[in-house]
Amino acid sequence: MKLKVWMICGAWALFALFNFLAPKRVFSEAENRYLEQKPKLDKKAVLSGAYTEGYEKWMTDQLILRDGFVSLKASVDRTLGRGDIGGVYLGQDGYLLEMFTKTDREKLNRNTEKAAGFLERMEAEGRTVHFLMVPTGACVMEDKLPRYAPELDQRAMLEELGEKLPGFVNAEPALRRAWEELPECEENQLYYRTDHHWTSLGAYYAYQALCQAEGREAPELSEYEREVLSTGFYGSSYARAGLYGLKPDTMYAMYRKSPGAVQVDYGTGEPENSLYDRSFLAKRDKYRVFLKGNYPLTRIAASAENGKKLLLIKDSFANTFVQFLTEDYEEILVVDPRYYRQDLETLAREESVTDVLYLYEIKKFAEEG
Repeated sequence: MKLKVWMICGAWALFALFNFLAPKRVFSEAENRYLEQKPKLDKKAVLSGAYTEGYEKWMTDQLILRDGFVSLKASVDRTLGRGDIGGVYLGQDGYLLEMFTKTDREKLNRNTEKAAGFLERMEAEGRTVHFLMVPTGACVMEDKLPRYAPELDQRAMLEELGEKLPGFVNAEPALRRAWEELPECEENQLYYRTDHHWTSLGAYYAYQALCQAEGREAPELSEYEREVLSTGFYGSSYARAGLYGLKPDTMYAMYRKSPGAVQVDYGTGEPENSLYDRSFLAKRDKYRVFLKGNYPLTRIAASAENGKKLLLIKDSFANTFVQFLTEDYEEILVVDPRYYRQDLETLAREESVTDVLYLYEIKKFAEEG
């Protein structure tokens, strides 16, 4: 009995030693996030308890074999019939669907009033305004949800927001119709299985809805080339769930068969001639292939010659959407309000913007701020 105790104690001691000596990581490729670093020791942090809390998080994040432990726990939870892990539903056919079960009504109302006021002022100055609201994948693909999964009634929320936001465009009907009518296969995915974002095809059907709201027809799907960017994409939902053995997603770019030239300036003053930065395909966060990710202000010199300039205020769903707009405008100003600190109304006036488009996923819009 004593020998067993000593063996267990020795094993724990060796584990602790290896964990102490192992190189500390800054970024987890599997979880797609930066890991906690050792907190700075100071009197104020110790007295407030912040140092102890930070130290515990650092030790947890820096545990050797952490990725294996996370994956093992997720696999056990799934085997035991748990329907969600890490804020993600374990859906049918390998779909990991972001949960949206509650919202801060005060924050949602504040965000709605702010956006509505801005759009009303822009419209009063003669600009064409729209707000394109994107439902979550769980709303569109309800048949992939676990049985009895609690979800907010997004359709009711979208209807309510449509009464408050000028130029409101609800992408849900178009996406749901496409989901119900298209044969189910990998190239017809509207949302990724392992990520909360929509695919390029999903963005196309939302673009159709926007065109309809503007009183025009979108180009037919047959007019677009679909280029395979990656067959090994694992997204944010995959990282959050920790189920590291799932089938990866395929990523596509979509552009007109005879595309016009574009110049994209991310604020460096050195324009690039593509909407896609393929260097990210060799990295963990492959979604950044679209517009390099999120920048405060991105200027796109597009291919139309119609005098129209668009101010696009967006979250990351717009990064995939922009590829459908480049032949509709001479210039597109893409603003991420999480990072842009200047006044948007001043920007619109100084740049002689003719059109304004908000594009947000409903969950992000409800939670931001």
